[in-house]
Amino acid sequence: TAFYAYSADELNGKETKPGPGVPTGVVTLPNYTYKNYGAQISGPIIKDTLFFMVAGERLRASRPLPQGPGDNNAGQAIPTLTQAQVDQISQIAKSAYNYDTGGVAKSDGDTDDRLVAKIDWNISSTQRASATYMYAKDSIINNTTNSFVTAPFGLSLLSNSYFQSNKLHTGVVQLNSDWTNKFSTELRGFYKNYVRGQDPVLGRGFAEMQVCTAPTSDRTDVGAAASANINCPSNFATVSFGPDISRQTNALRVKSWGGMLQGRLKLGEHDVKAFFEFSNTKSFNSFVQRSSGQYYFDSIADFQARTAQRFRYQTNPVSFNADDAAATFVYQAYTLGLQDTWRVSDALNVDLGVRYDFYGGSSRPVLNTIFASRYGFDNTRFVNGLGVVQPRLGFTFKPMRELSLRGGIGVFAGGTPDVYVSNSFSNTGVLTNAIDIQQLNNGTYNNASGGAILTSVNGATIPAAANAVLGAVALSPTAPTNALDPKFKMPRQLRTTLSADWTPERLGFLGSGWQLGADVLYSRVLQQVYFRDLRVQANGLLTPDGRTRYTPLTSFGDTNSDILLTNSTQGRGIFFVLRARKTFDFGLDAGVSYTHANVKDNNPATSSTASSNYGAGVSLDGNGPAYGIANDQVDNAIKFDFTYTHAFFGDNKTTLALFGESRTGHPYSLTMRDPAGRSTVFGVVNPGTGSQSRYLLYVPTGVSDPKVSFDNANNAALFDDYINRSGLSQYRGQIAPRNAFRSAWVTKIDLSISQEIPIIGRAKLKLFADIENFTNLLNKNWGQIREYAFPYAIAPVQVSCLTAPVATGTAPGTATAANAGQACAQYRYTPNQTAVVGGVTQFTDPTDAIYPNQSLYSIRIGVRFSF
Repeated sequence: TAFYAYSADELNGKETKPGPGVPTGVVTLPNYTYKNYGAQISGPIIKDTLFFMVAGERLRASRPLPQGPGDNNAGQAIPTLTQAQVDQISQIAKSAYNYDTGGVAKSDGDTDDRLVAKIDWNISSTQRASATYMYAKDSIINNTTNSFVTAPFGLSLLSNSYFQSNKLHTGVVQLNSDWTNKFSTELRGFYKNYVRGQDPVLGRGFAEMQVCTAPTSDRTDVGAAASANINCPSNFATVSFGPDISRQTNALRVKSWGGMLQGRLKLGEHDVKAFFEFSNTKSFNSFVQRSSGQYYFDSIADFQARTAQRFRYQTNPVSFNADDAAATFVYQAYTLGLQDTWRVSDALNVDLGVRYDFYGGSSRPVLNTIFASRYGFDNTRFVNGLGVVQPRLGFTFKPMRELSLRGGIGVFAGGTPDVYVSNSFSNTGVLTNAIDIQQLNNGTYNNASGGAILTSVNGATIPAAANAVLGAVALSPTAPTNALDPKFKMPRQLRTTLSADWTPERLGFLGSGWQLGADVLYSRVLQQVYFRDLRVQANGLLTPDGRTRYTPLTSFGDTNSDILLTNSTQGRGIFFVLRARKTFDFGLDAGVSYTHANVKDNNPATSSTASSNYGAGVSLDGNGPAYGIANDQVDNAIKFDFTYTHAFFGDNKTTLALFGESRTGHPYSLTMRDPAGRSTVFGVVNPGTGSQSRYLLYVPTGVSDPKVSFDNANNAALFDDYINRSGLSQYRGQIAPRNAFRSAWVTKIDLSISQEIPIIGRAKLKLFADIENFTNLLNKNWGQIREYAFPYAIAPVQVSCLTAPVATGTAPGTATAANAGQACAQYRYTPNQTAVVGGVTQFTDPTDAIYPNQSLYSIRIGVRFSF
């Protein structure tokens, strides 16, 4: 068999319903081509004894990246950003820093190569062996910052993007032996070599630079005030270029080998299996953020003058080589299992089983004595000695020929959390240290070397003064540390399922050929990963709505943390499915299903770093993600398919297939934003830009709620109107729950058409065309995906604490709390997103985003040859 498929921008839709990011609905796509081709051949080497199979596939499927300036946009407009600003920043980068930003990223450069080869050998009538080799390599360009259609706005240029790649070599050998008609064995061995790439598109060797497009800085001389305004105003965008902070040192290599031995014994009505598995895994994970530095420039004028307002940097404090902080560890995984399939009767089969997974290994993170003395336990815990027992019970019951029932209950675990555990090795507080140098509003610096570090910036080298500062504070109490809880348990869930399948001979006037079914799934977390910061403790002070506030064990100026990987027992999922399918005599096969989901969790854990997992989930209590509706919950989904097949001439089939889905949009939370590195409201660290908006919103009872004051009466009224229109009104006087809101409903239908054509003998060609998002082809306003983007935390207001209440519109002056150690008598809300209306700057609603690529139709045509 061989096949070839092709698509290009000429076969792509160009228009969708107007909306945020696509104001006219017209999407100007860059030129691109999609090519996917492959072949497979198999047959005997020695008749009836030795066989081979080789298959390969190649994909070259670059897709346009939608993000771009509002006036020169590839689909998703960045508000308040123009192409002229991008060009100006790129020109300054070249002339003042000798660096090529790469401009706006246009394509994702998607490539994928796969190869599989297999040998099967019938050694004898009772012995069969096989050997399989698999190779896979793929690469795609990821745009790091993404566009934000709610403040803060930002765009990553090509040099800030990176190749996300995977390379995998796998070999498997297997021997199946039938020793008697009742006893057989299976012996399997494997080797796997995996390399994960995270490589900047234009290479390393330069810092990441973030430039606010404001023409001049908004810093003001405030006398002796030691504060820093290190955020771009919401009516301007930030342009990022240079290797992004998470790709400056990023390499992952994993090698593993192992095997499995299984014995199977048939005893009357029992089919018993016993097995033992072993694997040895060695991981090398070099990941240090900001190892080449990250600069923030408060304006284009500052960027031109090579004067930054902020510099963040992390590396090994002794060698200043980030690779010396790499996580290298080895562990062994063992599994023992026993299962009995018992044929109780002709109608009932029961499966009883248990498996035990446990882990070994002598690897340990480097000891941090300061961490140990601070908390009374050390940071060297590893997965060795951990294990999980997983008992399981299942059944199949067929009380009548037309009805079948299936069900089961058991404990399930998912292997070792390798990436999470590696954080303990790479963030020991000893092998790395981090500094955060800032220029304050009064023109001074938060460090005596600030002037030397933040002026005459070149980006290609780390300032000697920065290395001196970082090296001098090595092993200081502020060095960030990640650790595994000494009481950590492997993640596991309890799951139970029940399914019914009914195939009636005839369903009244609806006829025969029906397959009806229903499924129920319930799962409950027994142990799940959870992240919290040990460096803060409750200080006894509360927010106006009664939430806990924290004080760091070091100082409020410390924006580092000690993140502990521990467990949560909160989380559960309930799924209901109804399904129906019918095959018609004239060649139509149709199916439909409805799924309802109700899922809650405590931590989405979608990142690879401990700090991101800590900060990405929205929080009720500031020190850790909140329990609530899961980020990926789809409340209601209807899926349907119709496939018509008919041979209009000879046995050459014509196939027409429609596949559709209609579902609720993804959930999101409404929050409030605290832009400080350490929240002045809650006292906890904000490890990144996205985490600044993670605090669930308190919803005022009205414009005169004593717990909240606004910067002015107009914004108070506008926000109150937004509460009524957004659905927040049901939570007045309360904290809006996590993921209590939904993006727009999504409906999408795909079409596939194929036709077989005879060639010679049994050889045939199949011509095919696939239309993704066929609904957009029928009507430009259909098939649109419009949602709030990850991390699904939408902050309409910025929040601070006032030590004494003031009336709306009254300047708080010295009543603004500088940190969470001061009283918080009242929240102060200011708009997170503003617009100038009639010469007045005022609150505007957060807006969702249209996903232009997914909202347009795309046609793929091809041919398949078989003989």
